[in-house]
Amino acid sequence: MTASADKTRPSDVPYAQLVTPRSRNSTSEPGVVLVKDATSDTKYPQATLPTLSFLDLYRFAALPDRILLVLGVTMAAINGAIFPCIALVFGKAIGAFAQADGGVDSDKLNSASLDYFLIAIGLFMTDYFAYLLFSLSAERQMKALRAHALQHMLYMDISWYDLHDPLQLSSRITGDTVKIKDGMGQKLGDGVKYVCQFVTGYIIGLARGWDIALIMTCLMPVMGWSMTYVMKRWRSRATYAQQVYAEAGAVAEETLGSMRTVSSLTAEKRALAKYNKHTAEVEQGNIKQSRILSLMLGLFRGCDWLMYAAGLWYGGSKVWKGEASPQRVFQSLMGILMGMRALGLITPNLTAVIEANGAAVALYELLDTQSQIDASHEDQGIIPGSSSGRIEVRNVNFAYPSRPDAPILRDYSVTIESGQTVAFVGASGGRKSTIIALLERFYDPTSGSILLDGRDLRTLNVKWLRSQIGLVSQEPVLFATTIGENISASRTDFTRDDITAAAKMANAHTFIMSLPQNYDTMVGEKGVSLSGGQKQRVAIGRAIIREPKILVLDEATSALDAESERVVQQALNELMAETNMTTLAIAHRLSTIRHADKIVVLADGHVVEEGPHDELVELEHGLYRSLYTIQETKAQEEAEGAALALTEAERSKEADGYLSSRSMRSDGSRTSARTSSVGLIDSVSENEISHKFTVWDANALSRPERGYFIMGMIGSAINGASFPASAVLISQLVAIMTLDYAKYEEYEDLSYLSSLPHKVAVYGSLYIAGSVVIWIGRGCQSYGFQYMAEKLTARLRGIHFSSLCRQNIAFFDEKEHATGALTADLATDALRVAVISGESQGRLFQAIFTTAAALLISFLAGSWLLTLVMLAIIPFLVLGNVFRSTNRRGSSILADDMAEVGAHASEVLGNIRTIVSLGLEKSSCERFSALLDEPMKSGERDAQINGLAIGFSSFIIFATYSFVFWYGGKLVNDGSITFLQLMRSLMAIIMSSQTVGASVGYIADAESAFEAGNVILSLRDRKPPIDSFQEGGLRPASVLGKIEFKDVLFRYPTRPEVTVLRNNNLTIEHRDCGILRSERWW
Repeated sequence: MTASADKTRPSDVPYAQLVTPRSRNSTSEPGVVLVKDATSDTKYPQATLPTLSFLDLYRFAALPDRILLVLGVTMAAINGAIFPCIALVFGKAIGAFAQADGGVDSDKLNSASLDYFLIAIGLFMTDYFAYLLFSLSAERQMKALRAHALQHMLYMDISWYDLHDPLQLSSRITGDTVKIKDGMGQKLGDGVKYVCQFVTGYIIGLARGWDIALIMTCLMPVMGWSMTYVMKRWRSRATYAQQVYAEAGAVAEETLGSMRTVSSLTAEKRALAKYNKHTAEVEQGNIKQSRILSLMLGLFRGCDWLMYAAGLWYGGSKVWKGEASPQRVFQSLMGILMGMRALGLITPNLTAVIEANGAAVALYELLDTQSQIDASHEDQGIIPGSSSGRIEVRNVNFAYPSRPDAPILRDYSVTIESGQTVAFVGASGGRKSTIIALLERFYDPTSGSILLDGRDLRTLNVKWLRSQIGLVSQEPVLFATTIGENISASRTDFTRDDITAAAKMANAHTFIMSLPQNYDTMVGEKGVSLSGGQKQRVAIGRAIIREPKILVLDEATSALDAESERVVQQALNELMAETNMTTLAIAHRLSTIRHADKIVVLADGHVVEEGPHDELVELEHGLYRSLYTIQETKAQEEAEGAALALTEAERSKEADGYLSSRSMRSDGSRTSARTSSVGLIDSVSENEISHKFTVWDANALSRPERGYFIMGMIGSAINGASFPASAVLISQLVAIMTLDYAKYEEYEDLSYLSSLPHKVAVYGSLYIAGSVVIWIGRGCQSYGFQYMAEKLTARLRGIHFSSLCRQNIAFFDEKEHATGALTADLATDALRVAVISGESQGRLFQAIFTTAAALLISFLAGSWLLTLVMLAIIPFLVLGNVFRSTNRRGSSILADDMAEVGAHASEVLGNIRTIVSLGLEKSSCERFSALLDEPMKSGERDAQINGLAIGFSSFIIFATYSFVFWYGGKLVNDGSITFLQLMRSLMAIIMSSQTVGASVGYIADAESAFEAGNVILSLRDRKPPIDSFQEGGLRPASVLGKIEFKDVLFRYPTRPEVTVLRNNNLTIEHRDCGILRSERWW
């Protein structure tokens, strides 16, 4: 009977990542797929993930957010539209040099230079406002989304939690929302900018030469297919990866939240292996996906160069036939090229948006699920003026929604009169606690009804109903705050006297006042700084202060030792005697409920016996009598053993408040405790290390992948050098066509254009050959660095979690090391560091090679004077990035704020039954919303600084264009350089600038990565005073089991002012049984 009963409890149902809480256990239904359980090899059905439209991401955008978003889109669109206009200005500038005598039209050139400067100003303003507005909108929406997500989850019925692991839910709130914000913030703004740049570039290309634009567009279907393929595959992978990471987060939160148990079982490495299994699954899947995606990205870039070849061949043919001027041809060509360049830059931003969509799919599906028992509506249901506490259970049948085919209660009926104390007893697994879950309306009966004062519970307001019940559970949950705040948690209209009165009634006031800070003492996460008995008495006080009509004691003393049970039971007895509350007691030790008005005996979901203690023990073959007899016999044997172990002298010492102990030999003989001089150790200093993370640390961690690093570097070199190489080819043709066409126009003689067909064919062939090299180079760049990023992510997650598992228990007692804060860091820090080893690092090296090649080409084949000018602007570009890097302190503050947010989400979701039973949903949401204010404000401050830096970088680049054109024209006019040299230097700048500008995102990524890396490596380098992973130390061949304490003095590191053990000496010989007792709280 016990075994079958245990199987039906929802806590025994293996967790499967189900995105809808009402999924039926049938794989034959359409739209259902099998997923693997996180803790076993069993497969469970899962509803197919729904699609999520892009606009659904913005469902939490309020009117001000929408206004900010519209303005941000407008600024980004203007910015994107301005950039291709350099093609028009470029054509205008070329026209200034189209003189048959080789001179320069200064007026036209000055006008073009002014246009470039105006573009620089326009880009500065729009870059700044686009970044700022998108960031402000995203920060505000993230606060709304996170607050709504927690609120929605807190008001879901408990049956929903039987299918959804609370540990994964908190990970989604803190981890998934980071990706969603990234996809609807700066990355989206950049995506809008590049889309508009692409569209505007094509419009310019069509306007200046529609036939050239159409010829170049012939490869668009291939490029569009590759882009669509990348989007589709990346989205599906991103969604799946978030699910698996959520499972890994659940493993981490379960482990870190129970470190005392994990450490005592030496299960750290098993937990680490389980965690690493999940991260390895994501790693291998992403690497496999990267191979295909890299080929597609390479194909895209290769097609880019083929478009150059097609445009140059067709445009050149129009020039040598005298059908179009080089000015119009190159305006059309550059318009298309600027558009295509933008299409290439869309990819990383589009990837971020796709990942945001993938992260939102599962989270939004949870938010779209409606609770079957909703306590969020305070005006829904009957709210009686008063309650007497009479409970009637009529013919109730019940099965957990997660296992509808496994009945728990069968035709269950019982009546509890107002003011009665009724105990529920039965064998282990007898479903005694189920009635409490139904009374609290965690679940509704399958059939039958439960009435309170004659009203069906389903007709009553849920919040009011739960306010009438004071629940004390077997393992009380205390929150990481003060004792006073824990006691008063369920009331808002309380005074300090109310708290004190409740504590006195719970027999807790004395031990609380003996603490250094009394009621303001912090209890630590899960009340770790208090003993079991102390926590239970605080929980009783918390139940009492509500002044409930019904007091529910769910095995409130079963987990305590005998002494703590005596104290707590005394408090409960006094409480029940002094009040007129209806009391329901679920009892394991039958001696604690002998004086109950009625005892209900359960077996296999049925009421088999009912009556007072004296009547039930008289039933000759009764189940209660059998249970009572077994427990009494066992208690008598334990009492006799304890009596042999304790002498009168020891009891005298116990009365004086000292921890005393004696060991009892198996044959009954006694030994005395040893005493010696006192040795005082006040504290153990921990080796705290603040590691300053750098790029070299990231590279060192990625050393096993150095082969892929070399591959990525070679690919970056090829891809980076392709831009200035293209500049050389185009500048050659521009110069040749412009000068030859000027002579043709002057003399109207086509012979001046006779050499163009051969030259165009040569340069077109070079572009075709180069497209193959670019395909390979771009693919190598993407795959090499993506492989490194995935390996580094998995490695850092393993290092981070392993470092946490090896820490001493005192580490987890500290407030800043709450489970939620640690798991929030664990979910995001590795990803933040790995970014600088992935595509972001590839773009950085690409920009370095682009800059180096551009300067080299400009210096050797162009004008050394103009090259020096370009070198002079580099410090200004660096200045903008340094300006951004000064904001790293803000990133650190933001990380701390998010850790606190994660800790709160983890605490309330991990203790959902306590939160719900105390009616703390609203107050928990209000505190969560207040905690979210600081991350939002930090993000808004960052947006101001980063927006200015980005705008400044754009301004410097285009102001340089203006100056180079103006100054270069003077040099050409003076004969210091030729028009060809000017074009080589100028095109090297133009073709390279946007690639270099796009790499500034690496600075922002690096800032975030360095902060996260500091956390991970500082934790790795921290040397805990008690290191369970340390290989050193003695390893005796065998252990006899003799234990000795010599002059032990101990204080908890979190409360060094309180001495817990004083000068303790204890010897327990091999095979002896030692009994420890203490009258005082420490």
